[in-house]
This record gives sequence, C-alpha cells and structure tokens, in this order.
Amino acid sequence: MKKNSKKGFTLVELIVVIAIIGTLAAIFIPALFKFIKDARISAALEDARIIKSSVEESLVKNIMLNGETAHTGFNKVIYLDSNGGNYKNREHEIVGAFTNNSWYTYKTGGSTSANSSAALDKIIAGTLDDSFSEVWDKGTSVNPLKNSSSSNNCAKYLKDNHTNFGLVIVYNTDGTVRLMQLYRKGILVSYVDGAYVVNTESDAHFVGTAKWSTIFTDVGETAPAALEEMSLANGQISTTGSWGNWF
Repeated sequence: MKKNSKKGFTLVELIVVIAIIGTLAAIFIPALFKFIKDARISAALEDARIIKSSVEESLVKNIMLNGETAHTGFNKVIYLDSNGGNYKNREHEIVGAFTNNSWYTYKTGGSTSANSSAALDKIIAGTLDDSFSEVWDKGTSVNPLKNSSSSNNCAKYLKDNHTNFGLVIVYNTDGTVRLMQLYRKGILVSYVDGAYVVNTESDAHFVGTAKWSTIFTDVGETAPAALEEMSLANGQISTTGSWGNWF
C-alpha cells in the first residue's frame, strides 16, 4: 500500500485565504457598485438629453409651419418673481406644458384640436414614441407634479399610477424647453436654467409649486439666484385674467 502524501489546507492557511478574499471584496465590490450606479446615471442623462432635443426640434418645426396658430396651445405661465407674495401683476412668461396627463390623453385618443394645447401634446407624444424602442406605459391622467414631497415622491407616483416613467416638460413659445423632469428606473433627471441635475435619492420628488431652486438644493448643490423667484405656483396674472391650473 502506498502512503498518501497529499496534504490539505491547514486552518491557518484557510483563514489567510478567506482574509485575502474578504479584503479584495471590500476593495472591488464598492467600486463595482459605483461603476454600475455611474453607468445608470449616464444612461438617464443621455435619455433626458435625447428627449429634450427631440421635443425642441418637433416644437420648433411646428411653430415655424403654423406661426401664431401654434401659439394658441401655450395656455399656462411660469412666474419669474414673487412680487412680495402677491399673485397679481407678477412678472410672467407664457408657456406650454406636457406631463403624464398629456401622455394619457394622447394614448386614449383625446382631443387634438388644432387650436388647443392637445395639438402640441400630440406632437410631443409622437416624438416620445419615436425616440425610444421601449414601451412607455399609458398610466393614468394624474399629473406627476402632485407628487412633490419626500413622502409623496416620484417612486410612489409610478407605483400608484401603474406607469414606468414620470415626465414634466415646460416649453416656451419659441419651442425651447424651459424645465424638464424625467423619472425612470429610480433616477430623477431635471433640466433647468441650462443645467442637468440628477437625484438618485429614494425620496426624489417633482418640483410641484416649490421654487425651482429646490431642484438644486435637494441634492446639496447651490442653485442659480434667478431660480429663487421662479415657480409653477397658481395665481392670477392680473386683476381680470387668469390661466389654467398646473395641477
């Protein structure tokens, strides 16, 4: 009989190997998670840029073709100053808006009258359809701007309304996007004042009637001073006229 001369690992050797594996895991696993997170953020930013440029291109084309007729669809305002808390006689800017409510109307065959905001909604919705191969869920007619707090947040909006995205677009009469917020796959990307802001927190929420500066301060960044005065808060422009509610 031949004697078996092979030896197994000793307990000390096993402990050393496990310690080495643990050390390598502690180094590389966080780096891997960071890489995955950065990749998701990059993809979300790219999607937001595609949507913004596609929407602007389609709006500009429509405005150039239809002239003032297209402007009848611009039925809302953004306020550019607080006027001491007085809603009347505030500096304002006439704009149009597209949200999940607009998308739902488009998907359910709602009105697309040439002299309504729905006509512009149809243009933007068609652009979304053409921009990506993925399916954008129909959802409901609930405006995502309602989900504007840490507890009533973007993730809750998707869950409650059975959709895979939340979208708010505010655009000028020249076809440029003034504000955009897109929430998909746990990431909120906002475009405002020429900058993209990414919020990956679980309680990320839409701006609602809050000052636009909160888009920056929510992620610990300093907001441009001009955004301290701007909001989508409802109110009258003058003593006689008013515009439709945002939500």
